[in-house]
Amino acid sequence: MNTVSGGDAAAIEACIEALDETTGQLSHHPPRALAAALAVHLQGLLTTLHAQNACSAHEIREWLEEIARGACGQAL
Repeated sequence: MNTVSGGDAAAIEACIEALDETTGQLSHHPPRALAAALAVHLQGLLTTLHAQNACSAHEIREWLEEIARGACGQAL
């Protein structure tokens, strides 16, 4: 995702690895339930970023659209 500066690459990689481990431990749950739980968590994180003026509402919308395009593999 292009919303993060290049200097954060190592931190992002570490977070991805930790999330991979965590989601692996949750793999006994149905994928849809895991996706819904992650969506609730993401909403909380984005709310915090917005409240701290770290992201505008417009940036959040663009980010979510980028996620949707990546998940669906097509232009939305």
